[in-house]
Amino acid sequence: MNTTVMDAAPAGGAEETNIRDLLRNSLETVLARHYSFEQRRDAHESAARESRAAWAAYAELGLLALTLPEGHGGFPGTLGDLAMVVETMGGAMVLEPFAAVMIGARLLATAGSEDQQAAWLPAICTGAVRVVLAHEEADGGYGRPITAHATPDPHGWRLSGRKVAVAGGDSADLFIISANTAGGVALFLVPAADLTVRPTRCFDWTGAADLLLDDVIVPTAARLSGGEVALAHALDEATALACADAVGALRAANALAREHTHTRRQFGRPLDAFQVLQHRLVDMAIAQELAAPIAAAAIAACEAGDPMARARAVSAAKVKVGESARFIGEQCVQLHGGMGLVQEYPAAHLFARLGLFELSHGDRNAHLERYAALAL
Repeated sequence: MNTTVMDAAPAGGAEETNIRDLLRNSLETVLARHYSFEQRRDAHESAARESRAAWAAYAELGLLALTLPEGHGGFPGTLGDLAMVVETMGGAMVLEPFAAVMIGARLLATAGSEDQQAAWLPAICTGAVRVVLAHEEADGGYGRPITAHATPDPHGWRLSGRKVAVAGGDSADLFIISANTAGGVALFLVPAADLTVRPTRCFDWTGAADLLLDDVIVPTAARLSGGEVALAHALDEATALACADAVGALRAANALAREHTHTRRQFGRPLDAFQVLQHRLVDMAIAQELAAPIAAAAIAACEAGDPMARARAVSAAKVKVGESARFIGEQCVQLHGGMGLVQEYPAAHLFARLGLFELSHGDRNAHLERYAALAL
């Protein structure tokens, strides 16, 4: 059994499946050309801290337009299609913030006005502009009240507060910022040039940023029409796509562990000939097969439209995929011994990516609490 996020998601028939297979094959070709382990290291050490060639290839392949409105340069697709792309990128440990940009673009496409969409979506589809959602805050965990606030101003709105660990924020041109108003949660579309952006790097080498909102004035037209409902949907989609990315990474970790234990020899025999290590490899394979279907269920629930069912499925997936990510990441490193910890070998990087997933988009306790609250 080798279920992928895409294979487990509902399909629209043989034609749609063939298109998805072609898209997957094309993406794998792009990643094989631009994302060897050495190329990833070189991209991290470059001025951009990512692969500009790979980002251009994503745009050329049409990935940055996937699921966005055709009238603004996008083309049809489903969240399941994006999950397949993100899972494949997760296995290659890409540095570019593809998932973060697509979440921002999808939120703009659903909650933005026609003028906002016309102004930004065409450039987003070509890869010329990046938009990301800025929501997480230092003093509030997953699902906690937002402390950033927006107050009316003669020139529009005045934003105050701070956003932290904004995925892809170090290279974003545009932010969708969540803030409290007297009428509830609102979303504001703000160019990076109008904000104080403090770039940072995560321990898996991906980029992020903190935003300082020191009485930032934005025009009335910067507010998106969608509020708390649109934000909740976007956050669940972001978490579901993060689960897909983790599934890709844990598949890669399992494959790396199998290859190492088959080629490394002790006492004249390959490591995978020893029964105790065979048991560990089987447990890792089981953890993978438990993670992939529940990640697929989260993607399907996001597409189905029931907010309660979506929230339950996403939280369940985040907990279960997180458990598999921790177990497989640790086992992959341990099976490699000392070399599993060095930066010159992929095991340590897969462990870092899986570890960051477990901590981001709400930790285990936050999602267990949400799931329990929803169940009650």
